[in-house]
Amino acid sequence: MMSFINEGNKVFVVSGNDVPSNDTADFIAMIKQRIGNSGKLQIAILSDVKKESHNASTFDVIIAIFKQPCMDEDFLTETLRILKPDGLLVIYEPLSADRKPDTVLTYPERISKLKLSGFKVKDTEQKKLNTDPESKNLLLKVYNNIETVCKISANKPAFEVGSSILISFAKKQTNVWKLDDPVEEDLIDEDELLDESDLVKPDASSLKVCATTGKRKACKDCSCGLAEELSGKAVPEDTVKSSCGNCYLGDAFRCASCPYLGMPAFKPGEKVLLPETQLIVDS
Repeated sequence: MMSFINEGNKVFVVSGNDVPSNDTADFIAMIKQRIGNSGKLQIAILSDVKKESHNASTFDVIIAIFKQPCMDEDFLTETLRILKPDGLLVIYEPLSADRKPDTVLTYPERISKLKLSGFKVKDTEQKKLNTDPESKNLLLKVYNNIETVCKISANKPAFEVGSSILISFAKKQTNVWKLDDPVEEDLIDEDELLDESDLVKPDASSLKVCATTGKRKACKDCSCGLAEELSGKAVPEDTVKSSCGNCYLGDAFRCASCPYLGMPAFKPGEKVLLPETQLIVDS
């Protein structure tokens, strides 16, 4: 059935150069009946398609009837140009499913050519003319072997070839934080995050840490008094023991928390005494 043709359509029928016009007379008569008086029908052979100089987007439907596979690459380009956006192209031509020694064009190759030309092929499954009894009967005079003839349908995209639209790359500004959001959400009370123990000010003595480990744990050979403090023992005022063993060498060998910083070098075990002259402020 020619259900793809509606009343008032503009139809263009293209036949191969080897197809006599008398063989398609019944087919043409059926198209005229479908489009009615408000429609328009134009007929041409393949070699005259470009000579017609049709305007772009002229026809709703273009029907091509080929006795042999059409190898004219310009035909599909011109057809795409003169079809209206979303217009339909229907091709009748003998095509084999697989390539053989004498094969000119296969069905998959025809589908590929249509897609590469810019057409949309919704159904790529091979359909024989036998599935359309009405068209088959109307084209019996054209084909010697109707069993090999395929019916292929393809659409022009729903926009004009070469058309363009302006694309904006401007970023949309969105408010990530919305304080006036109409959706009410339960917010956490900040006062509930802290208890009474978190509000107690710690004792300064409890914040003392070891200068070597950075933790509130005395290192081996502790000399800063943290070991005695943690054990509860009194710290001897006049007894200072080096934790590194290099304090007597001078400031160049002492750590940042060394109790001997600023004092002169001395011998191991020797009591450090500062001369009275060093205790006098320069005037």
